Amino acid sequence: MFAVQVLYQQYGRDIYARAAVDAAFSAAVSDLAAEIREDLKHAGPRMAKLLTDKTALTYYLLGHSHAVLAGLLEAAVRPDASTPAAVNPDFAAIRLGAMFHLAFDGGLLQLPAQGDAPHSAR
Repeated sequence: MFAVQVLYQQYGRDIYARAAVDAAFSAAVSDLAAEIREDLKHAGPRMAKLLTDKTALTYYLLGHSHAVLAGLLEAAVRPDASTPAAVNPDFAAIRLGAMFHLAFDGGLLQLPAQGDAPHSAR
């Protein structure tokens, strides 16, 4: 099971539940996902391929998850710095939500069919 699936099992439902009741949080997640899509499209065909090739998207999202972790570690080590993670308490949740959007769009994640028991990773 790759990292995005594990992250979604651990945090996805919480992120989407929050997005359902918090319009500003939902907009921040959607805006970041749209920004990433646009950046990839404008970077040329090789980068735009990340949005349609499951293997390439998997590796891109794995790198993205490492960047989120790096931001959180930097904020933990330098809490007084004006790093994005130190300034914004929703730093990780917004980025994970955007990752989940991209993963769903790319066919890497699927919602369970009705009647399927949810998988619990906790």
